[in-house]
Amino acid sequence: MDRIIPNFLIGGPPKGASTSLNFYLKQHPEIFTSPVKQTRFFSVYYERGKDYYINNFFSGVTSEKMVGEATPTYFLLPFVAKRIKDYNPDMKIIFCLRNPVERTFSGWSMRVNNGTEHLSFREALEANAKQRETLKFETEEEGKIWTEDMLRDDRLEDTGTRTYLEGSMYAQNLQHYLAHFPASQIKVIFLDDLQKDVHATMKEVFEFLGVDPQFRIQNTEQKNTYKKSKFKILEPILGKNKKISKMLSGLMPKTFKKKILDTMYVEGSKKKLTLDDRRFAYQYFKHEITELEKLLNINLDHWKLVENT
Repeated sequence: MDRIIPNFLIGGPPKGASTSLNFYLKQHPEIFTSPVKQTRFFSVYYERGKDYYINNFFSGVTSEKMVGEATPTYFLLPFVAKRIKDYNPDMKIIFCLRNPVERTFSGWSMRVNNGTEHLSFREALEANAKQRETLKFETEEEGKIWTEDMLRDDRLEDTGTRTYLEGSMYAQNLQHYLAHFPASQIKVIFLDDLQKDVHATMKEVFEFLGVDPQFRIQNTEQKNTYKKSKFKILEPILGKNKKISKMLSGLMPKTFKKKILDTMYVEGSKKKLTLDDRRFAYQYFKHEITELEKLLNINLDHWKLVENT
């Protein structure tokens, strides 16, 4: 019987080092990862079917033992877990978690800089919390709302759905996956560990995937440099993931495409998370941190804040 590919996913969450993790895995000779990061198949393009998925993202597979892709938003969308299970019940899934407040702030900062967020950090979280009263992306119908929002090209003024909070509800999101997959098929690593000792952490990941754990990656460069748009008014139309950009991208030589992106995006200094904003955001996640400790049987005191009495 032919194997089902892909047989592993880097499921996110967003702003949790999935780009770096994908870059590290790609170096292993027994691993193939899709040359397109964020295929969004199980979230946005699922109805296009298996042939679309395989032909567009895995046509280069040869003899590699493990075949995978990285789409960070899979983690925060509960309806995605069942789709993955239906596609391949033996799928192995990797999640890389970071301090939830910092992850949330990073996601907000990215959208501010690409022109799709117009509220302050606190206002955006409050708006997201209000949205969660009626929309939690748990059903196929709610999934259609996500799909339609992702395919929009008119975000000049309207931010659309916000998922800053959803991406950091770690315990809640893991429970959705554990409802469909045994714990043995889910690997949770932490950004802190990846930064502290990339080789030891990747050895754990290689062991989980069943490839040679002694392989040592040669390039440990962090791949996600901070970029900001020089032309925010054009970002909602010509941003890297927009239809027009993708169409033009397919017609451009790679060198010319790089020049265009270098023109639109420049390296910038990251926004600073103030202590007051950290305290404000922490209130949304302190219960989730406690629940994650119980779920994984670990200590996460370094994520906690000593609250004023």
